[in-house]
Amino acid sequence: MKTAVVLSGGGAKGSYQLGVWKALRELHIKYDIVTGTSIGAINGVLMCEKSYFKAKRIWHKLNLEYLFNELPKSNKDIDILKLFGGNFIKNGGMDIKKIETILEDNVNKRKFYNSKIDYGLITYNFTTKKPLILSKEKIPSDKLIDYLMASATCYPAFKMKDIDGDKYIDGGYYDNLPVELAIELGAESLIIVDLGAPGFKKKINNKIDSIVIKPKNNISFFLNFDEKTAKINVKFGYNDTLKAFKKLDGNKFTFKKNTISTYYLNNKDNLLDTTEKKFLTSIEELGKIFKLDESKIYSLNSFIKALNKKIELEDSLDKNTIKSIKSLTKKINSKTLILFFLNHLENNKTPRKLSKVFSKEFKLARYLQILGVEYGK
Repeated sequence: MKTAVVLSGGGAKGSYQLGVWKALRELHIKYDIVTGTSIGAINGVLMCEKSYFKAKRIWHKLNLEYLFNELPKSNKDIDILKLFGGNFIKNGGMDIKKIETILEDNVNKRKFYNSKIDYGLITYNFTTKKPLILSKEKIPSDKLIDYLMASATCYPAFKMKDIDGDKYIDGGYYDNLPVELAIELGAESLIIVDLGAPGFKKKINNKIDSIVIKPKNNISFFLNFDEKTAKINVKFGYNDTLKAFKKLDGNKFTFKKNTISTYYLNNKDNLLDTTEKKFLTSIEELGKIFKLDESKIYSLNSFIKALNKKIELEDSLDKNTIKSIKSLTKKINSKTLILFFLNHLENNKTPRKLSKVFSKEFKLARYLQILGVEYGK
């Protein structure tokens, strides 16, 4: 059975796909076909080569200075948009010569064309107003970099790519998730990596075995190329892939296999949720409220320790202030309410009226108590 990896476009979000690839390697999952659009087309070439460590080196040093001759005032999304928008008005988009040079230096054409893994990409011919869909055998060696850039030319952020007198733009203008192309190349099962970036997606009627991997967390703005953010995206891609293949658990947060279910089964008579799924939701809500690192892989014990550490460092309200209901009028939010309830629970008190009005926060405070997390000690 032929398996295809389908990689969507998404600019800077593409570092997430490196994390997917890392997980696939660890799981020893083989693939026979790779199709990609935009950054997916570029990552896909390296997947065809099986050049994982090369891809890792590139993504770990990729930033705006590495890619372009001009830089924004700051790494804030608004300043990045101003940079790209200003260049579009003045020059028709950012110059892509540095990106082409990076590809020329890193794509190994010999390994690519000799690979047994089939490949396909999509770009859009702006001159003819038609898509151009190319499999490996239809891409001339001397035009490979050109067509990779054509697929990844995120117009109007980038200048259009000129090939033989025709102008090309990002393949996402036609199909940002080339599932249909993978099927045409003979795929019988699919691993689909959807970055959720802007672009059109074709509806597929074929019923085919598929695993869909998409970011469960917020990943980088698609034009913000930053090596630190890329490393976080890689972790998310890795975690989500292992979740998709049932090797890890969790949703927004990631837990070692069965760490949640074991605890739930052993303690369900004392817990406040009627299902394991609801219990997980409550636990993750605590992680979100207290801003735990979403890219880490936790056991339940390490998750509880991380909560404890966050609460020990909590300085929004001191112990004396949190005792007073009046303090809630000064700064009322979920974190404050949870700490307020936790403080009262530790003193064997239950503010009944407030616990009914803010039942969600009261329940989460009860969970902190059940899990052994303390406040103000």
